Amino acid sequence: MNDLSFARWSARFAAAGAALALVAGFTAAPATAAPGTSQAPPPVYIALGDSYAAGTGGGAYIAPPSGLPGECLQTAAAYPVLRNATLNLGCAGATTLDVAAVAERYAPALKSASVVTVTVGGNDVDAVQSAVACTVSPGSAACTAALYNSLGVKLRELPGKIKAMLDTVKKKAPQARIVLTGYPRLFTVSAAFTAEQNQAVRMMNASADLLNATIGYSALVNRVKYVSVTERFTGHGIGSADPWIVPPAGLCDPAVNCSPSPFDPFHPTATGYSQGYAAALAAARIP
Repeated sequence: MNDLSFARWSARFAAAGAALALVAGFTAAPATAAPGTSQAPPPVYIALGDSYAAGTGGGAYIAPPSGLPGECLQTAAAYPVLRNATLNLGCAGATTLDVAAVAERYAPALKSASVVTVTVGGNDVDAVQSAVACTVSPGSAACTAALYNSLGVKLRELPGKIKAMLDTVKKKAPQARIVLTGYPRLFTVSAAFTAEQNQAVRMMNASADLLNATIGYSALVNRVKYVSVTERFTGHGIGSADPWIVPPAGLCDPAVNCSPSPFDPFHPTATGYSQGYAAALAAARIP
């Protein structure tokens, strides 16, 4: 959920034919079983989405799959990696439109997918911009304007955008079980915050709830599964004694949880990805 522009790299997809060589890795010969026994093939799990799928905030960045831009900010702590994904196509900055474009580009790989997870929607509604504005100046006109833009304007458009994206993913992954995930509340009300800060925290958490409700509703009407992570992250937001979200400068402890990367704040830590996202998917038996 960063501000990186996918417009910079979408054109590269046209020249990324080499990425299709990855397909060979997803069409291996079926496993053989001993006589008299049966063996189910392992799931072909492909992950799509934004920085939360990429694992941004979880540690050192790693190179993404061929065909994606180097600035996808993927990490080895990403929940698709922890859940043994065959291919993680999550990339920082992705919107629903970008996810559809990635699905188009990787259609040969998705054709054999049995599970596809998607974490997206935050960039469509400028969620990080709201978090930044309200963290820097809680209760300000800038915070109010950012929340109105996110919830009053862009959230209304999100169901249609998710539907269009899912239509593309379903066409490219006709055999797959498709799963949408939600987002955590970024903050926890804390005695360490001022009354004004806690008021902003409540507004931002309510915004996260509305975003998740919209994603969950979209999953329902489009007949795909939705997995919430809200409960897993409860009590572990910024401001808690044990935050699973990377705090921004000014709210972090340099000796404990400040990140040297300007892109990491407002994303899960490695613990957040393992105990939050991966645990929620495991409980839902996905993949």
